[in-house]
Amino acid sequence: MGEAKEKLLPGTATTYIDHGEKGFSKIEMLLEATGGLSLSQVCAVTGLEGSTIQNWVKRGWVAHPKGKRYEEVHIARILIINALKECIKLEHIALLMSYVNGPGDLDGSGIIKESELYNFLCSALVRMGQARDHSRGGVETVVDTVIKGYVGSKPDSRVRIRKALTLMIFACVCTDVKRRTEAMMGQILHDLEHPEILEEEVEEEAEADKMDESSADPESAVESKKTVSQALREWDISSVEKAIIDHNEESSGSLHSEDTEKPINRPWFSRKGTK
Repeated sequence: MGEAKEKLLPGTATTYIDHGEKGFSKIEMLLEATGGLSLSQVCAVTGLEGSTIQNWVKRGWVAHPKGKRYEEVHIARILIINALKECIKLEHIALLMSYVNGPGDLDGSGIIKESELYNFLCSALVRMGQARDHSRGGVETVVDTVIKGYVGSKPDSRVRIRKALTLMIFACVCTDVKRRTEAMMGQILHDLEHPEILEEEVEEEAEADKMDESSADPESAVESKKTVSQALREWDISSVEKAIIDHNEESSGSLHSEDTEKPINRPWFSRKGTK
C-alpha cells in the first residue's frame, strides 16, 4: 500500500485515508497481490455480469484488458460507470470521462488517476450523507473540501474535476432517490394486490393511536412539564431564600419574637433584611 500511496496526486490520498473511507483501497490490495484481476474476479468485485463488462470494452468505454487481466485503470472506470449508469446514459458517461481524462484506452496522460477520482467520489458521498445542504452550492462546498490539496497537471484540471464530481454526486443522489421511489411504489402495488393486509395495517395503526391517546394527553403532558419546570425554579429560589432567612435569624436573634413582623411573601431578592 505504501508504494501505491506515493503514486497518488499530492494531498488527495491523505484526505481519503484520514476519513476511513474504503474507496479503491481494498481493490488496490487485490491488484498488488495478483497483478491484475480476471473477468470473473472483476464481476465478483463489481456485481456486474461479464457480458456487460465486455460490452463496455467493445464500445471503447473501458480500455482493453492486458492479457485478459484487468488493472487499476480498468476497474476504476468500471466502478465509476456502474455508479452513474442508472441516472446518466452510458454514452454521456463516456463523454464525461473523456472530459476528465480522455478516451477509454488511457495511457496515463490524464489529469487524475481514475482510481483517485473514484476515491474522491466515495469521500464526497460520505460527506453528503452527513451534510444538510443538498443544493448545488452545498454539493460544490463538499467537492471543494474533498479535492483540497489536489494539484493538477493542466491549468484547467481543477475546474474539470470540480464540475465532473459535482455532476457525479447529483447522479448518485438521484439514483438513491429513484431506488427509494421504486421501493415505495412496490409497497403500494403490493397493497393494491393484497387489500386485506392494508386493512390490517390500518386497524393496527388506529389501535395504536387509541393507546397513545389514553396513555398520554398532549395538553396534560405540556402542563406537567410546566409544573415540573416551575417546581424546579421554586425549589431553587426557596432553598436560597431559606438560607438567607436562617442567616438573618442567627445574626439578629429577633425573628422569633411575637412582635416580629412576618416577612412579606415576595421574592427573596427583593426583601429587606429584618432589623
